[in-house]
Amino acid sequence: MRSEPVQNATDHPPSDHSIRAPLAAVLHALDAARPPGAAPATDVRTRLLAVLRLESTCRGDALKSAFAAARDELEAGDWPAGTYARDARAGAALGEQLSSLMQRANYRELSRQDLLDAFDSQALSDVQVAVDMDRIDRLTVFARGRERRTETLRSWFGLRRRRVEFEVLERVFVLCVHRDRAGDPRPALGIKLFRNIPVPDLEVILPNSRVRMRTMDQAVIFVPAVVSVVLAASKVLFSLTAIIGLVKFWLGLTSEHPVESGGWGLVAAGSFTLLGITMGAWTKYQKRRLQYANAHARTLYFQTLDSEEGAFLRVLDEAYEEEAKEAALAWEFLGGTPRSEPDLDAAIERWLLATLGVRCDFEVDDALAKLERLRVAERSDDGASGAWRAVPADEASARLRTAWDEGLDGGAR
Repeated sequence: MRSEPVQNATDHPPSDHSIRAPLAAVLHALDAARPPGAAPATDVRTRLLAVLRLESTCRGDALKSAFAAARDELEAGDWPAGTYARDARAGAALGEQLSSLMQRANYRELSRQDLLDAFDSQALSDVQVAVDMDRIDRLTVFARGRERRTETLRSWFGLRRRRVEFEVLERVFVLCVHRDRAGDPRPALGIKLFRNIPVPDLEVILPNSRVRMRTMDQAVIFVPAVVSVVLAASKVLFSLTAIIGLVKFWLGLTSEHPVESGGWGLVAAGSFTLLGITMGAWTKYQKRRLQYANAHARTLYFQTLDSEEGAFLRVLDEAYEEEAKEAALAWEFLGGTPRSEPDLDAAIERWLLATLGVRCDFEVDDALAKLERLRVAERSDDGASGAWRAVPADEASARLRTAWDEGLDGGAR
């Protein structure tokens, strides 16, 4: 099975704010698009990205501390079974910081209804799993980068083909507090990051999932086995009838002489035949389950990007890249000409599509908020509807140096 992006992508506008191009590619394209003779803004841009990187590093240190505290809190048994204690200080701090990080990295939290819809949809892969939700105390799933694709599915031994359209999530971040068994007093904290997960197969990546057989596979294995068992049982019944008749003849209860030859042999042959058919069906069942378990393991192996601290540190780097791209684009496009927020948003989206082939819903308000916080962009005095302008390069460079010094002294905001 091979999936392909939907060709008529214009019918599906971008649903998130992520810019699906590397930061280096965006910066190179900005430099290439600058008119000949124009003054380079590399000094301001370099300082801008450096301040954002410093803030990202400080957030990473805080996240590692919060993760260690939450894990210690779990091991101490401070989170009661069956519930996630949101008032637990370490757990609440970790949840708040991760939620803020996901927002900066342009992830969106999937609602409970989103998860239920994904679980109820028909799986694309042959592997079907069941998730034991009773052993999960808390489940939070963030996703980024939705893309619609098509795939040809085969069934009925390849005789039937159907083309389906589905959504694929470029990144999926899972935060889960779960227990190995129901009622376990010591839950475990699990954090994982996955890539390219089809929405219909979302339950494959969740903890406490177990592989289950499809109805078609069960029928293929057990229907022939049942028929064979019935035939073998008929032989055994015939043998038992012959033996019972022989015993009655010996006791003088009947004058009819049964067939003496092969009575015990038929019983033994029928019994071994029945046992062989049953064991063969069970072996096929276990083999198919093993194939599904291997497919499940391969999916988790190849789709997993990172886990535990490595997962949120990778997202931390993605958040820095997203913020850096947004801030650099907003700064460059403001230039020396004041622009309104809608005009700036449309100009950047058109440029991304024409230059890099990237379609996204550019988060212009967040980009401008970063520039305003670092005091390198200002809004006119006309209120919320006023135009934005970039601070002159020399003044912006000085303000960014001050922001860098303040960040070193007091940590990231």
